[in-house]
Amino acid sequence: MVNFSPLSGSATAVMVVDGQPIEIFLDGANAPITTGNFADLVERRFYDGVTFHRVVSNFVAQGGDPNSRNPNFPPELLGRSGFIDPATGQEREIPLEIKPEGAERPLLGLTLDEAGINADPVLKNERGTIAMARTTDPNSASSQFYFNLRNNSRSLDGDYAVFGEIRNGLSVMDTIAQGDRIEAARIVDGIIPSRASAFLTPEPLNFYVNRLNRASLPLGFQVLTDNADNLTIDNALSAANPSGFIGFGGNDTITGSAIDDVLYANKGDDVLAGNGGDDLLRGGQGNDFLSGGDGNDIAHGNIGVDTISGGTGNDFLRGGQNEDLILGEDGDDVLLGDRDKDTLTGGTGADRFILRTDTDAGQRDPNAVDVITDFNSAEGDRVVIATQATLNDVRFLQSGADVLLQLSNNDFIGLVQNTSPAAVQAATTIVSPFDLGLAIG
Repeated sequence: MVNFSPLSGSATAVMVVDGQPIEIFLDGANAPITTGNFADLVERRFYDGVTFHRVVSNFVAQGGDPNSRNPNFPPELLGRSGFIDPATGQEREIPLEIKPEGAERPLLGLTLDEAGINADPVLKNERGTIAMARTTDPNSASSQFYFNLRNNSRSLDGDYAVFGEIRNGLSVMDTIAQGDRIEAARIVDGIIPSRASAFLTPEPLNFYVNRLNRASLPLGFQVLTDNADNLTIDNALSAANPSGFIGFGGNDTITGSAIDDVLYANKGDDVLAGNGGDDLLRGGQGNDFLSGGDGNDIAHGNIGVDTISGGTGNDFLRGGQNEDLILGEDGDDVLLGDRDKDTLTGGTGADRFILRTDTDAGQRDPNAVDVITDFNSAEGDRVVIATQATLNDVRFLQSGADVLLQLSNNDFIGLVQNTSPAAVQAATTIVSPFDLGLAIG
C-alpha cells in the first residue's frame, strides 16, 4: 500500500542544479501513480541535497538515492536505496506504470513484453523526459529517477515508467555531472492532492502554496544597501532575480514590475509596492506599508505596526505582530491579523476573515481583539476561527450595533461591526490551528 495520492492532472516541478532551474512537466493524465509519488516526494522536500550519483554520457543522468546526501557514503554502493516512508518504516515501492497507445488506462506491474502488448507507450524515453529507475523487479521503483540525455526509446520503452518531460532547462540537464547536487525541488504549478484546507478550495490553496514554493527556490536575488534605498524594478531585473529583492537597513521604497516579484522589507519603515503580477511581499522590523496592486498577491507585515493593502485580485494578507491595518480592497481576499489587535477591512468580493485563538494567551479584554469592519454575508464574506474548540464553544454576543465573539472559557476572539449574531454565526467556520491555509504568507 502506498501512502500518497495519485496525481490526476498535470503539475510542474522546478529542480535547481548548480544554481540553474530545470522545469519539469508531470503528466498525471498518463502516469497518475508515478507522478503522484514524485510530487509527494518533492512536497516532502526529499530531493533537496540529493545528488546525481550515476551519469552516463549520452544516455542518462540518475539521482534520488537518499544516501547520496552523505559525502562519506561509499560511491560504489549508491543506487541501492529509496525513500523510507515514515508512516510505514519501510521503503516505498510503486508498481511499474506504462500506458500503451490506444489504452484507456495504464498497465500496472508488468512490462509491455510481459503483458504481451505490441504497442508503443504513450510516454516514451525520448531526450529530456524523466522516468523512474528500478531494479530488475518491475515494481521496485521508489525515489530514484533519471533524465534521458538522448532518445532512448529503442532500448528503454516498455520497461521503464516515463512520467514527464523537461519543458525548460534542457541545457542545464546536458551539463549535469556525476556528483552534482539538487539544491532544491519544488512544485510550482498544479493541484496536489495532499494539500488540503478547511477554508480554502483547492484552486486558491494550491495557487498560494505554489507561489510560495517558487519564491523559495535558491535562484537569483539582490540585496540592497544599509541606507534608505529607492528601487524601481523593471521586468528584466525582476526576471533576473526570481528569488527576490531584500532590503537591508534604512527606510526603503521598493516598487515591483509588471510581472511576479518577490520583495522583502527587512529593517526600517519600508514601502513595498508589487504593482502588476502575482507578488510576494514580506515586511520586516519597522512600520511598513505593503501594497499588492494588480494580481493575486501574498503580503505579510511581520513585525511592526503595518498597513497592508491587497489592491485588485484575490490576495492573502496577514499582519504578523503588533497592531496592523489590513485592507483587502477588490477581489476575494483572505485577511489574517495574527497577533495583537488588528483591523480587517475586506472591501468588495467574498472575503475570508480569519481569527486565531492561539496567538494571545487568555484574551479577556473585548477592546483588544481583532475588528472586522465590513462583514457582508450577502457578498459571500465568511468568518474563520482557527481554534481547538468547536462551534458550540463560540458565543455570538450583541454589543451595540456589533457582534462580539467569545469562547466558552470567556476568552474573546474578535469583534464584527454592524451586523447581527445570527448573520455572523451562519457564516462562521471552525478550522484547526494547523490548517495548511494558515501557513501561507
